[in-house]
Parts: sequence; C-alpha cells; structure tokens
Amino acid sequence: MPPYPPSLIDRFMRWVQRLPVPYWATYFLLFVLQSSINHVIAWVDGWLPPFTFTQIILLFPLWQWGTLAAITYLNITSEAALSKFRSLLDCDQDAIEKMQYELTTMPRRGVILNGGLWVIVYIFLTWLSYDAFYVGYGLGMSSQVFLFLEGLICFAIASVIYYHSLRQLWLVNRIVQMVKRFNLFNLQPVYAFSQLTSRTGIAWMVLLGLTLLTFPLDLAKWLALAVLALQVLLAISAFVLPLRFVNLHLIAEKRKLLSKNSQRIEAALAQPHQRLDQNEFGEMELLHNAIDGLTDERDILAKIPTWPWKSSTLTGFLSAIVLPVVLLLIQIAIQKWLGS
Repeated sequence: MPPYPPSLIDRFMRWVQRLPVPYWATYFLLFVLQSSINHVIAWVDGWLPPFTFTQIILLFPLWQWGTLAAITYLNITSEAALSKFRSLLDCDQDAIEKMQYELTTMPRRGVILNGGLWVIVYIFLTWLSYDAFYVGYGLGMSSQVFLFLEGLICFAIASVIYYHSLRQLWLVNRIVQMVKRFNLFNLQPVYAFSQLTSRTGIAWMVLLGLTLLTFPLDLAKWLALAVLALQVLLAISAFVLPLRFVNLHLIAEKRKLLSKNSQRIEAALAQPHQRLDQNEFGEMELLHNAIDGLTDERDILAKIPTWPWKSSTLTGFLSAIVLPVVLLLIQIAIQKWLGS
C-alpha cells in the first residue's frame, strides 16, 4: 500500500507517460494547442491583428506544460539516482520502493495548499498589472476574462514545481543521511543524487530563460531582475544544500584516513632510528619501501575529492546558471539601444 494517494497532477503526468509517444512530445503538442487557442481568441476579440503573433501569449502555455515536463523529467531522474545510490543504503526492497514512491509522488493536500497560495498571488499580481497589461495592450473583455481564467489555472498547477522540487530535495537530504559510512574509494554511488540536484537547478533556470524570452520587460523590468536573482539563489541552494551532509561526511572520512596514515608514517619513521641505534641494518630497505608506500598512500588520499559531484556535473550546472543572466542582460541592452 502506498503511504498516501497521489495528487491529480501526478495521475495526469503518469497518464502522459503511458501514452505511446514521448512525454515531452505530448507536452509540446499541448503547448502548441493552447498557444494557438490564445491567438485565435485574440484575433477574434480584435486586440491582435489576424494572423499576427505575440510572444506574451506564449507565457501561460509555457509555464503550464513546461513545468509539468520538467517535473516528469525530474521524477525519472530521481528514480535513476535512487537506483544508483541504493548500494549505500541498508534497506530492504519495500523501503526502497517507498522512497521511490515518495520521490515521484506529491501528497494531495500539499498540492492543493500550494495551488491555493499561488492563486492568491496571481490575483494580487493581476490587480497590480491590470492597467499596464490588460488596458495597455488593449485587450477586449472576452480576452481579459479568458486570459485571467487561464492564468488562474496556470498558477494553480504550474507553481507546483516549487513544491515538488523543494519536497524532493528534502527527501534526498533525508535519504543520504541514512548512510552509515561513505567509501572514498567508491564514489560513483555517492555522485548519484548530484544528477538530480543539479538538474533541478538547471530545470528552474531553463524555464526562467524561456520566460525571459516571452516576458515583455517593459511591463516590469525590476520584477524580472528580482525573480532572476531569487531563481539563481534557489538553483544554487537546490544543487548544494541537499548534499551538504554527504560533503561533510566525505571530509570526515578523508581526515580519518589521513590521520591514520600520518600515525603509520610516524611509527615507520621511528623504526630506522631504532635500527641505527642498535646497529641493526638488515631491515632498512624494507622500512624504506614501507615509508615510500605510506607516502604514496597519503598522496592518493589527498587527491580524492570530497564534493559529492563530478566536475562535469558542476560545469554543466554553472553553464545553465549563466544562460538566463546573459539573456536578460541582452534584452535590457537591446531595449536601451532601441529606446535611445
């Protein structure tokens, strides 16, 4: 029996995954369909000339289906990460299956509360931007009603990516704390969850980058800058904080091994002096070889990394962080150049 029933969003995403086409293709088709409906309503309503297109109409469809695609991808990544990490866990199959269910399934109550909170935020933002957007862009009444309802649904559903990701990362932190000892000479399982934490941050930044391409900065430039700064901070926190426990334990394990090595080197170095004092030279060469071996061991230990991710994972994450920042700066520069 599952520990709790899945939310309706989880049921829908699993239904999409069972379709005979890739899940991302389904979400892309739904994005195209919703964007097309938005444009048709704008053409009929008259606020947009027939057969012309505008990027701002793509915003809600992008959030609606882009976030569900990202959540599905992160769920698949979490399953793969747990499969690689499980060799470090002293758990039976039932416990592993429970972890997998919790990583990929959101409690219904949490989803409802999260959606309700973001609906309130959306109503407040609509009130703030009514004159700038609804009036400033010349939307007719039917377009205003449709886009308001569309945004209401979008904020209620798409905002679940924050609840999903923060909850999933909290579960990752809880799982890694179940490990009793990390082996510095077997780091591949240790790196498993860094794929999930890095891709969570990357997913947020990709969605932000796409949002910046569709969001008109003239509506709220400073809001866009604030959201960018907050999103970068959240992405970095998502990547680093859930695995901080692993990092601390790898550091402790490395220090313990280096301490034992130093004690052995100290003991080995004392032996030649004793042999010299007693005029016993027969084992000097063996002692010399032992000291060389311990020195090599110390060098090997010193080079073992204690960050719970590969350097390639860190490079890919940092590249994703830079992308939306560059996009926003380019947009601001173009806007100033056109306005000058």
